[in-house]
Amino acid sequence: MKMLKPAHPGDILKGWMSDMDITVTAFAEHVGVSRVMLSRVLNGRAGVSADMDLRLSEALGTTPGYWLAMQTQRDLWAASQAAKTRPRIQRMKAAPVPA
Repeated sequence: MKMLKPAHPGDILKGWMSDMDITVTAFAEHVGVSRVMLSRVLNGRAGVSADMDLRLSEALGTTPGYWLAMQTQRDLWAASQAAKTRPRIQRMKAAPVPA
């Protein structure tokens, strides 16, 4: 099954911020992070941490874990792409259960 490239959470957040007509500086101040940190997330140069997920959830009314789940899907997709370039890892055989 081919997995499509999930959007980075920053791309989704950009849309929310655009709809709210709020600047990066104002939103960063509102959620209590630096403008640089928020900009890194928005531009896909940093992932969403658990702390950032909670801050975004409180500010935007999403459930805790919403942003982190998006980040996990993105990370899993990236890892699956990288795994295509390395040798396949064979499944380990189970050790016999002692009697």
